[in-house]
Amino acid sequence: MYSVSEDAKKKVYETFGRNEEMVEDDVHIIKTWIKTQPHLPELMEDVKIKNFLNLSKFSIEKTKEKIDMYYTIRSVIPELFESSNPKLEVTKNLFNGAYLFTFPKQVNGVHRVHFSKQKKMNALNPFAFYNVWLSIFEIRLKEDFMVDDYLVTDLDNYSLADMKQINPMVMSKFVAIYKKVYALRLKKVLLLNCPSYVSILSAILKVVVKPKIFDRIEFHQDAEVLKEIICKEELPKEYGGEGPSLDQYNVMMQTKLSEYQDRFDQLDKLKVNENLRPQKLDNDEILGFYGSFKKINID
Repeated sequence: MYSVSEDAKKKVYETFGRNEEMVEDDVHIIKTWIKTQPHLPELMEDVKIKNFLNLSKFSIEKTKEKIDMYYTIRSVIPELFESSNPKLEVTKNLFNGAYLFTFPKQVNGVHRVHFSKQKKMNALNPFAFYNVWLSIFEIRLKEDFMVDDYLVTDLDNYSLADMKQINPMVMSKFVAIYKKVYALRLKKVLLLNCPSYVSILSAILKVVVKPKIFDRIEFHQDAEVLKEIICKEELPKEYGGEGPSLDQYNVMMQTKLSEYQDRFDQLDKLKVNENLRPQKLDNDEILGFYGSFKKINID
C-alpha cells in the first residue's frame, strides 16, 4: 500500500550527510546498543531502526531515546494502546462509521497524506481514532519512509456533539506520542468543510499544540484544496478524482492492518521490564504535556 521513492530517500539521506553504507553502520551501532539494554523486549528490525534514525535526523543518541520510548510509552499511556489491536470490535466499528487511511503515494516523494472523515454525525469515538492511527504508525515503521505528514480531516459530518467529544487531555497524549516517539515533522493540518462550531476544535488545538504547529493548521470551507495535494489518479471519486472511492481506500487500509495481525498480537505482550532498566526513567517531562491546561469553554 505504501509507495516509497528511492530517489527521494537518497536525497533525504544526503541532506543529513548520509549514504546507504553510512546508514547501515548507524543501524549496527543502534543494534549493538539495544543488546546492552536488558529492559527492552526485542531486537528491533533494521528497517524500523532506519526510520527512527531518519526521524531523529540521524542523531544516534536521539534515536536511542525514540526507540526506548517506542516500547516504554505503551506502559506510560496504556489507555491509548490497550484497545489498539485491529482485531477488536472497536476497530471494526470505527471503520463502519468512518473513513481512515493513508494515501499510497507520497507527495513530492516524501510527504505522507493521512485522511479521515466520519460517515455520519454523532458517532465520533476519539479513542478509536487514536488507536487506529497508532496501528498505522506501526505498519509505516515497517513499510514506509517516514519524513513528514499532511493530516487531512473532512469535517462534513462532524456535529456539535462530536466536537464536544474531543477531550483535550486525551488529544494531548496522542500529540505527545506523535512527537516524542515518532518525531514526525508535521507539514500541514487541513480541516475541510469546516462548520461554524469548528471554533471548539480550534480552541482545543491551541491548547494541545505549540504555536508554530497551530500556524500550520488550515481551516477550509470546502474540500477544493485536496486537489492541490493529491494527484487526480489517487484523488477519491467523491472529490472529483479518478482514484478509488473512500470505501475502497478503507478496505485497503483494513486489509493492510489484517496483514500485520501477528505483530499486533505480539505488541499486546511486549513490555519493558523496568526492573532491568540500567538507568531509572525520569517521568517528569517525558511526554511534554504535564502541567496546567487552560480551561476551554465549549458550551
